[in-house]
Amino acid sequence: MKIKRALPIIVGCILLLAGPLVLHPAQGDKKKLDAINKQIQDISNKLENLKKEEGSILNDIYKIELQYEKAVIENNKIKIQLRNTQEKIRKKNSEKKKLEQEIQESKKNLKKIIRILYKIGGNSYLKLFIRINTLDELFKNYRLFIALINYKSDEINKIKKNIRLLNLVKKELETQYANIRSLQQLKEQKLRNISGLKQSKLRLMRQINNDRENYRQMLDELEVEAGRLNELIYGKKMKRRLGTIDLNRIRGKLRWPITGKVISSFGKKRSTKFNTYIMNNGIKVKPEKSDNVMAVYAGEVVFADYYKGYGNLVIIQHSRNLHTLYGHCEKILKKRGDNVSEGELISIAGDTGSTYGKALYFEIRTQLQPQDPIKWLRKRR
Repeated sequence: MKIKRALPIIVGCILLLAGPLVLHPAQGDKKKLDAINKQIQDISNKLENLKKEEGSILNDIYKIELQYEKAVIENNKIKIQLRNTQEKIRKKNSEKKKLEQEIQESKKNLKKIIRILYKIGGNSYLKLFIRINTLDELFKNYRLFIALINYKSDEINKIKKNIRLLNLVKKELETQYANIRSLQQLKEQKLRNISGLKQSKLRLMRQINNDRENYRQMLDELEVEAGRLNELIYGKKMKRRLGTIDLNRIRGKLRWPITGKVISSFGKKRSTKFNTYIMNNGIKVKPEKSDNVMAVYAGEVVFADYYKGYGNLVIIQHSRNLHTLYGHCEKILKKRGDNVSEGELISIAGDTGSTYGKALYFEIRTQLQPQDPIKWLRKRR
């Protein structure tokens, strides 16, 4: 009876081990991997398109940031694959324990058979036939003897089979362990690449800040991109049939998008280092307590993507005559067409497209014209 009960377990183990080693991700992880592969392909396409534009400092920054983002996404992909592999190993370890229990059960049964045969005749099986009085007893005892021998043989074969299965499990586990080690090494290499990209960007920023010609070139490029941004905001694709807001009612009452120190103010500023004037259409805020960026007023997201000179940029249209811009974000949490309420989390502050390090670029535009955000935001203590 014990053999019959154990048979489905053995058959199940054989079926599990019959196929080749394939890591099947869970359904949720499969969708994540598909989304990650699409992101990697999108970034690869953007990098390919950048090859057509040479000699632009903003393009160089954009290229570095795309490479950095791609490395981070690929690293996330490896983490999911590692998790799937570890789960597979955990299941195989569980199967291994079951097989070990089967072997122990087989050994117990074998000992029982040996004890029974010993009781029949410790010195020899000849005593079994000496005590026979009739031919019927001969066949009866013979069948009993053969049944016991067959039972003993089955138990021995069962142990051998379980040992073979256990060895197969061990071999598969060793293969999976080698695979996970390779994935870990690949992950470590990606992390080193990410660190190298960060250092590359920092070197480029230092070069720009120390080189007058590069600095002026970047300012010219920023001016061009700011003009293109006007066209983007008020282009046909960006128009919405929204009403207008009484701007006087909200002036000086908008919530701050992030808590922090203003490190670059609005307006025309003079660079003492290069004797150059810079026009800031917004302000830059260095995060202090949190990197969370909130919408300053209710509206609709009309742009959520990378934009040269502004990094990862979110543009919210609040009415026909009011837009707010949130640049240099590390991560965008909304997509175009999303409706957001005042104080809703829309992105995470970062340093994409920034020469200041981590900072939020914030801009307010009314009727196409940039406004000083400080005059529109609530006064802080």
